[in-house]
Amino acid sequence: MPSIELVCTDQSEPLEFSDLPFALVADTELVSHRTCPLFRRELAGLRGCMYHIGNPQCATPGYQGPFFAYEVLSSESRERQRRRFFEVAPNFQNGFRCLVRTLLDASPVHSVLFYTDWQFGPTRAFRGGRISESSFWQQHDSHQIRLNACYTIQRDG
Repeated sequence: MPSIELVCTDQSEPLEFSDLPFALVADTELVSHRTCPLFRRELAGLRGCMYHIGNPQCATPGYQGPFFAYEVLSSESRERQRRRFFEVAPNFQNGFRCLVRTLLDASPVHSVLFYTDWQFGPTRAFRGGRISESSFWQQHDSHQIRLNACYTIQRDG
């Protein structure tokens, strides 16, 4: 089950989002939903608030199942076996872009750690380093953002 998680760096209290097309859980503790997260080292060195993205049904009142983001990925991203990449499904892209922009604005240092962690994704974790918001979306749109990877997205300018 894929996890998509973001950390709004140095944010002291999480924001509330009510109109996103996917489920979102925010927390002041930087604890991944994965039991053995690929990027625990990166999380250990940060302060801020964590945002966990999930399938829309994960936001249903009374939902008791696992919190994961399989449906948030595009079908091509889910099904590709070689050269796997991260791509948000078209019906979630506007909400995802809005979330990233809002978190960049909310971060006192205008920085968001973004990562995916999927047991059926690539076997090696990739650390993409710092990337501007515009570069992140350019790479996203050209299928260059990897699965099982982390990137530190920084606001343009």
